[in-house]
Order: sequence, then C-alpha cells, then structure tokens
Amino acid sequence: MWGMASLVNGVFDIMLAPFRGMHPAIGLLAISVATGVIMLLIFGKTSNQDVIRKVKGRLKAHIAEIWLFRNDLAQMLLAVVRVLGNTGVYFVQSLRPLIFILVPVVVIMVMLGLRYELRPFQPGETAVLSIRVDDPSWTRGREVRLVGAPNIEVLSGPLRIPQLCEIDWRIRATAPGVHEITLVTPAGEVTKSFHVTSGGHESGSNRAKIAASRGRCFSSAFLLFPSEPPLPASSGVRKITVRNWPHRELKLLGWGVHWLIVFFVISMAAGFSVKGLFGVEV
Repeated sequence: MWGMASLVNGVFDIMLAPFRGMHPAIGLLAISVATGVIMLLIFGKTSNQDVIRKVKGRLKAHIAEIWLFRNDLAQMLLAVVRVLGNTGVYFVQSLRPLIFILVPVVVIMVMLGLRYELRPFQPGETAVLSIRVDDPSWTRGREVRLVGAPNIEVLSGPLRIPQLCEIDWRIRATAPGVHEITLVTPAGEVTKSFHVTSGGHESGSNRAKIAASRGRCFSSAFLLFPSEPPLPASSGVRKITVRNWPHRELKLLGWGVHWLIVFFVISMAAGFSVKGLFGVEV
C-alpha cells in the first residue's frame, strides 16, 4: 500500500514540477482542467451515448410540452410525469460511468489535499500532539514518552486519557524546518513529521506534502493523507495526530477560496467546455 501511495505521490510531484515557484493556484487550476477532461473521456467510454442522447431529446420535448400545455392542467401534469420518468432513466444511465469516475477522482482529491489543505506552522504557533495506542495500560506511568525534536518545545506534560487510549502534549514550533517528532513506546519508537516555515513562505516548494495525522495501513489517517509511511501494527500505536494544524488559504483575485471549490468548479467547467470537441453527450 505504501509503495502504491509513494508512486502516486511521485507522479503528482512530476505533474506539479513545472509550476514550482508559481502561485499555488496555477498548479491546482492545471490539475483541475486535466481532471475535467479525464472525467469527460471516462464518461464517454463507459456510458451508453445513444440512450443518453435519446433521453435528453425526450426531456427537452417534454419540458417544452409543460410550457405549451400550461393552460391544460391534465396535459401539463402528464408532461411533468414524463419529465420525471426520463430524468430517472438518465440518472440510471449515469450511474455506471460515475462508478468508474469515482476512483480516479478520489485519488486526485487525496493527492491535492496533501498539497493544498494545510500550510506549515510558523515559529511561535502552538499545537497539540495526540497519540492513540492499543493497550490502555500504556497511558499510565511513563510507558509512552515524548522525546520531541530540535526546535520543538514541549509546553506541557502528558494529558492521559485511558478511556480513549490517548495521550496529548502541547507543543510549540521555535524554528523553521521539517522536524521529526519522536515518541518512545514499550514496542519501540514512532515519529511524526512537523512542518515549520518563517514569514509565510514554504522552503523549496509551495506544494509541501503535509498530513495532520499518521496512521496504520488502511486506516482513515493513512488513506486520506498518505504522505508518510503507515505505522506498523507491531508498534502498538493506532494514530499520531497534530491537532490545530493551520489550514491554507488559497487567494484568487483577492478572495480566500477553499481549494475543493476551485477543483470542482474548474474541472466541471473544463469537462463541459470540451464535450463537443470529443463528441461526448453528458
């Protein structure tokens, strides 16, 4: 699983490499346009285009009927029923291509989320480092210790929550860098990456892959944010999370916009704009 995630991460790194140093939105716009075209092609190849064309034609005719028979209640209601029936047929015809589209779109969203959802911490900002373990007894005594990392200050002792198998520490970044925070458990050591920059600029790339959590293989923490290797099952650690991680604000024409809105709007617009070029009916 980690090998596949690393491969996909590498592909996206290559795809975004030409936009390094540019405004982060440019790379996002390029990927969104490509996604829209890919979705359109998949829809065209996996759908029954002849049926969709006929259904859309009938829909237009029945919608026109509603207007023409607006003074005849019975005929107008019959036209409405026909519209609803053909809408259902269109929906059924769209299900199969949507299934094929779903997997690549989810992968693309995960990869973009790693690069656009979160920004690095800045020196002086604080967070809560949380660890969840398998064995509740580890939350007592000093079975689990936070070693920390250079330039990461531990502000509080461990807050132990045996009912949740959880231990929390408050930490603060003191200097820029990608720091590896180390935790020692009875089964060994586990780490979590902690990104810090100064002045709001990310060193080396404006698309650093950032994940708030690190989890086991097939856990939500790994599947949604596979930027670090999954935690081994033998570690006894379910998940390591940095809470209060700041979110990135994407600026477009002076407006703050969430990257998901940009992704969906641009990809849909790109797909619809070229459907005539590829002869695809949607």
